[in-house]
Order: sequence, then C-alpha cells, then structure tokens
Amino acid sequence: MNLKELTDLIAIRQYVINATGNPTIDRATVTHMNNTLLLLDKKIIGLLQSDEFKEYINYADIRKAIEDVSRITNIKSGLPKR
Repeated sequence: MNLKELTDLIAIRQYVINATGNPTIDRATVTHMNNTLLLLDKKIIGLLQSDEFKEYINYADIRKAIEDVSRITNIKSGLPKR
C-alpha cells in the first residue's frame, strides 16, 4: 500500500489545526477550516478502514495482537479464556 496519500492528508490536517489557532485569521476562515477538518477526518478514516489498509497492517491478526499486548502490559482485556 502507498501510504503517501494518508501521510499527506495527516500533514495537511495538522497544518489546518495549527492554523486555526492563529489569532490573526478571521472567524469566517476559521469556520471554513474547521469544516475542512471534518472532511479530512472523514477521508483519513475511510483510508484507515479500507480493506487495503487492513491488509497492509495485517488486521486479520487483531485478536492475537490484543492478547500479545495485554500479556506484555499485564492488562486484563476482558477477553474470554480459551
């Protein structure tokens, strides 16, 4: 999977967040940028939920990963005993 689109969107999102905190930007522009954040989030979440991304991170092994992490950190995850 090419992660460039995802990392580019995250970088743009971070810029927008930083820019909305700039007091010299007028209210209308900040409102527009907040709306842009929602659209960026929607796009990023869509990419993270895509089958291609799930395959890239080997999402099929999520249960094993949860068990491994809980074992490493000694956390009771509520997983049923096998």
